[in-house]
Amino acid sequence: MNEANNLPFAQCDDVSYQDILDADTHPAPDCLRERATPDLGTAPISVDRYTDPSYFDRSIESMWLKTWQMACREEEIPRVGDFIPYEIVGKSLIIVRTEADEFKALHNSCLHRGRKLVTEAGHSASFRCPFHGFTWRRDGSFLRNPVEWDFPQCSADNFSLPEARVGRWGGFIFINFDPDAPPLEEVLDPIPRHFERWDYENKYIAAHVGKVADANWNVNVEAFMESHHSVATHPQLLKFVADANSQYDIFSPYVTRHVDARGIQSPLIPRKFSQDEIAAAMFAPGSRIRDALGDNQDVRVPEGMTARSYAASLLRKVLQEETGYNFDHAADCEMGDAILYSLFPNAMFFGGFSANLVYRWRPVGKHYNKSMMEIYILKTVPKGKERPKAAQFRLLGEDEPWGAADELGSIGPVLDQDQSNMEPVQLGLEASATGFLNVGHYLEIAIRRHQKTLDQFMRGERPH
Repeated sequence: MNEANNLPFAQCDDVSYQDILDADTHPAPDCLRERATPDLGTAPISVDRYTDPSYFDRSIESMWLKTWQMACREEEIPRVGDFIPYEIVGKSLIIVRTEADEFKALHNSCLHRGRKLVTEAGHSASFRCPFHGFTWRRDGSFLRNPVEWDFPQCSADNFSLPEARVGRWGGFIFINFDPDAPPLEEVLDPIPRHFERWDYENKYIAAHVGKVADANWNVNVEAFMESHHSVATHPQLLKFVADANSQYDIFSPYVTRHVDARGIQSPLIPRKFSQDEIAAAMFAPGSRIRDALGDNQDVRVPEGMTARSYAASLLRKVLQEETGYNFDHAADCEMGDAILYSLFPNAMFFGGFSANLVYRWRPVGKHYNKSMMEIYILKTVPKGKERPKAAQFRLLGEDEPWGAADELGSIGPVLDQDQSNMEPVQLGLEASATGFLNVGHYLEIAIRRHQKTLDQFMRGERPH
């Protein structure tokens, strides 16, 4: 047993994340001191969930149409009458702002002959079918039929557009097709409580980029649910990312968390680097901190500081200049660490003040072996300023790397390294001789929880 973290199974014998927090210059928030790591065993996982088209088909009714999913952010539809489509597993919804503080998710299918009412975001007081002109108000109530006399069965009382459920948190709009699903607040717990100090509502979309991979959606999601793949996939990060000693927590069947410390070298590297060497790797050209220092400036850690504390101090200044807010209270961990909360089935939210990224993964249509990853970069609305307009979504082409999206900065090339694994993992799973894969007891516990939750939905159970 690891006494420091009171966990019932083996962990990396290097410095723990809690030890790193103990040594920081500013006290960590209470939420990062919470631990929740049950023993989920070591049983193998069947590959059918990645490779069997019929399994995927069953998951549409069993899971996708019964779970809360992040559909968009409120600032993407800022005015009454603004709308945006949300597509998932062959279903389509119109997310529309019906009042200043009210949103609806209307099924995007004409009740006459079934044509999609909208195919892209826009603004309107009503939705008129381009096929025959049947029209609904933006709240979904029926407005007009050009040949009303021939449809005695279709009246305003019984011809409203069906709706999915809508929930809201942190400036995000969530939807759920299941009228009997538990409330969003219950499923999100403890994310709203943990994110209070990070104020996601006061953010805006600075970048939104997506790319399709020839891989099952699970393959895409799970590539980001653990950190020790850095040793082979992201070797340039090993000097300043604590990966094999990351912290993992399982808060519920829906919410897991893992945290990677920055400014601490990987325990998988035998050589011990100096603080200046660690800082030089962290402050690589193109990074946010290096831009603040100037590309021609040598990176030297001031006496009495570590690379980790120095980076945090610089980021406090950068953020204050960008936003007008004071960040003297922010802990070192909140300025640089990757604090990742996964929400089943397909979203990930980064905590902290500096790197507010959001990931979303979706199957492409009803293809079991194609999925799209999207990345949002959120930034704080500057103090006293109007909220900037949300960045438009950019879908990269098949031959466009993530690195081609300049708006992603230094993140793009890292995502290209992740992307390089997607199709080979899918092909390897298809070629499996055993029909099973094995995941780690602790380092991949979030993947294990993800698959256990999927199993529960597939059995017709509602996870608690």
